[in-house]
Amino acid sequence: MPSTQSDVLILGGGISGLLAAWYLRRAGQSVRVREAAATAGGWAQTLPWPGPAGEPGCLERGPQGLRLGRGSALARLCRDLELSFEPTGPKGPRWLGKGGARRPTPASLKGLLADPDLGLAGKLRLLGEPLVGRGPEDEDLHGFFARRLGAGFARECLPALLAGVLAAPPERLGLEALPRLRRLEARGGLLRGALREGPETTRQLRGGTGALTRALTEQLSGTVTGRPAESLEPLPGGRWRVHGGGLSQDADTVLLALPPPAAARLLAPVAPASAEGLAAIPMLDLRVWHSRHAPVPGWERGIGLLLHPPEGRGLLGAVSLLADDPRGVPGLLQLRTYLGGAFPVAPDLAAWPGVFQELRRWLPELGEAVQVREEPCSGAFPLLAPGHTARLDRLLEALPPGLHWLGAARFGPGLPDLAEGIEAWAKTFPAP
Repeated sequence: MPSTQSDVLILGGGISGLLAAWYLRRAGQSVRVREAAATAGGWAQTLPWPGPAGEPGCLERGPQGLRLGRGSALARLCRDLELSFEPTGPKGPRWLGKGGARRPTPASLKGLLADPDLGLAGKLRLLGEPLVGRGPEDEDLHGFFARRLGAGFARECLPALLAGVLAAPPERLGLEALPRLRRLEARGGLLRGALREGPETTRQLRGGTGALTRALTEQLSGTVTGRPAESLEPLPGGRWRVHGGGLSQDADTVLLALPPPAAARLLAPVAPASAEGLAAIPMLDLRVWHSRHAPVPGWERGIGLLLHPPEGRGLLGAVSLLADDPRGVPGLLQLRTYLGGAFPVAPDLAAWPGVFQELRRWLPELGEAVQVREEPCSGAFPLLAPGHTARLDRLLEALPPGLHWLGAARFGPGLPDLAEGIEAWAKTFPAP
């Protein structure tokens, strides 16, 4: 069995592992990346999906765009990698499905003040948000938004907004699921904090989101794919050996950039307390359907639909590409539909015909699909429950010297959260 050596060996070539390798390499560390799959990138991949007549086309395995803030870690990363973006323009309609009908999504203060379910008292409560004080560290997201924006918002608007983003109800999620909320509250609240921090915009990378992982992989020589890690062996002098896939590798430091279940399996023999903590982090399965349809007038700039649970019966929402998006097929509308997560899916939505019928309840203009592809996303989202930070601190403290773990369940599920968290973590890593 061949063996190689390095100062830092990263297990997992998904976006977390690639980001960690990027930041550590820039800090002067000798880094290798080892990925079990045949291709690096994990969820952040743009996959080929030819059209019905073989036309070039793509779909996103992960996010369709990047949420960038002024001076954010993700914005700096894209700049340093010299990535380019598609031109921006106005968005098409965005809807919230509730009460059997759809209405404009209340995603702005103007939209909230026009929401028919909030009532006068609820709308006046929104305007008092800058006067609200800080809350407890272990607050769930329902409590956070009820405190800052009022019980009406938390009841009438929040469930659909979070289901479409984090695939779970607000009562089951802690602030760790949306790390930016803590930063905004520390800077004066949602309104004042956002004004001070600057707006966030969603941009589409030229070449799709996979352009980010491709650029990182190209910059990181020494990435090995198709080599699963099967066991960890402690060596004299505090070093570690990783076995599996016909390859043994030695390193001063092993970084597990793996989902909690995979990291727990490797750690169980050498760090049982950490393994137990990781195994206890719930992971949510998501089902994603990609479909192509005849174009719909008025939807050229793309659409977005979020459904108020449980009205979608497990269907959480849908979003379409712009008509001129280079990832799509000219002359067809490309839609992406999400189901599951922490919400039970009705039995009749187990296959596309049932999913399409449910979609037509909310999008009656949508015609039959000319192409359909399902992408099951097992363990796609960590469910970061209230108190997650304290539990996380305990499992990290129990890791033996020379072993580290990071990922979406540590820094937050969004790419901006990962980039922010891993950039800050790398600055604390001992200098070579």
